[in-house]
Amino acid sequence: MAAEPSVPAARPVPRFAHLQANPMTASIGAEIEGVDLNAPLSEDVQEELRTALHHFHVIAFRDQFLDDDGHLGLARVFGEPEVHPIKAAFGNPEVLADIVDTEDSVPDRDGWHTDVTYQQRPPAAAVLRCEQTPEAGGDTLWANMQLAYDKLSEPMKAMIDGLTGHHATEGGFIDYIRRHLPKEIVGKVLEIVGDGAHHPLVRTHPITGRRSLFVDQSYLASIDDLPKEEGEFLLRFLASRVDDVSIQCRFHWTKGAVVVWDERSTQHSGSADHRGLSRVLRRCTIEGEVPA
Repeated sequence: MAAEPSVPAARPVPRFAHLQANPMTASIGAEIEGVDLNAPLSEDVQEELRTALHHFHVIAFRDQFLDDDGHLGLARVFGEPEVHPIKAAFGNPEVLADIVDTEDSVPDRDGWHTDVTYQQRPPAAAVLRCEQTPEAGGDTLWANMQLAYDKLSEPMKAMIDGLTGHHATEGGFIDYIRRHLPKEIVGKVLEIVGDGAHHPLVRTHPITGRRSLFVDQSYLASIDDLPKEEGEFLLRFLASRVDDVSIQCRFHWTKGAVVVWDERSTQHSGSADHRGLSRVLRRCTIEGEVPA
């Protein structure tokens, strides 16, 4: 009889002196209370925010109403904000970008993914704030990919440890920018991002040392060193691990809310159930390292 995967017991919740963390689910996410992000953050508070992020993977704040300076100030608690490659193609050094859904610009990127993994150095984290929320829908979901890895059987872990995959710009990313950008800009974007990057299927978090399944259905196109048929079979199985609701949380946006998430250990998906309704979010990502 096959052995069931051994899943580690839940880690104890850290004790905080300067904030309160209210878990969203048993496996991922917390809403943080007791912190005014518009006020100067002491070193002790900043350290507790980093600890909360590494433990919960996603931390959310209500009723903060940050402006751009406050947004960037919060981002710098976790690292250095970076320019998105599409903005770089326009010659725009602005690190903040808008996500605007309207009747004329409907959401069309609601699949599970980790941001811009086709880069050699994908982001370490992201900070997203809500400027306008729809009357209904428009939530964002996150999944704990460390737990997704933990729940694999030992033989499966042994098989995928050491394998790498090609996170490609060909396909979904190129299709997306061709739909939304002028033709001359598409070429500039592709000059910047190239044909993608090769990353391990299992990455180790540089801060916590925990291992994550680094596989998504949006950018990971193939598994290196495997025949195509075997690679596609394994990729379908690994990418489907994110669908396990026991490793997910869901956040309902309210105006003034802010969410920070760890890009190294999560995937996220926007729920495109607000088509025809307006939603405006503003975001930036934090510089990361080459996954290892």
